[in-house]
Amino acid sequence: MIVLRCTAKLLRRLRQPAKLPEPPPSTNPLGEWYADVDFLDREPFVTLLNAATGAGLVLPGRAESLRQLNHYAGEQLFKLFMHYGFDLNEHPLAGDEIRAWEAPPVFANTRDRSLLGSLNRFKDEAWIHFAHRNRSLPEAAAGQWEGLFRHPSFARPGRRYGYQDWQKPLDLVRARLLSADLSSITTQTRH
Repeated sequence: MIVLRCTAKLLRRLRQPAKLPEPPPSTNPLGEWYADVDFLDREPFVTLLNAATGAGLVLPGRAESLRQLNHYAGEQLFKLFMHYGFDLNEHPLAGDEIRAWEAPPVFANTRDRSLLGSLNRFKDEAWIHFAHRNRSLPEAAAGQWEGLFRHPSFARPGRRYGYQDWQKPLDLVRARLLSADLSSITTQTRH
């Protein structure tokens, strides 16, 4: 199950209530995602940002696309995993993440202002890609994977976070999927 924390603007487009009950924790390998909608020349697009890694997706945002948001997300995530060399046989958790998108996500309200700031920055960068570089949706998403991401939780104990705390989303995804893959292999060999 994937928890998709949506901005108020996206919740309205999804025809969801403004206040949603707090869902149970996500069960997918990458955890919660944040989402917002924006427009370029009256054409809507949706940006999704993974809360744990800063990896992003850029999806079509028309009404018919929103009804199949999970399908588009899983498809683009598969393309990005293949592009960055995540072999589903070597990284079974990458396959688990894609399979988690087969079911519609559970919508929830946003709750982390730092992630909203990162989501807004990602949305602005995607807008620039479309307006000036004429890139496709997956190419705009790949820009986020190859960029930098930071969150207050990255700060080392006893000090505020600074330049050293910026991380590459691609490295964070790789570390999260690899560490989880290794722990599941260790658990399987013990049994």
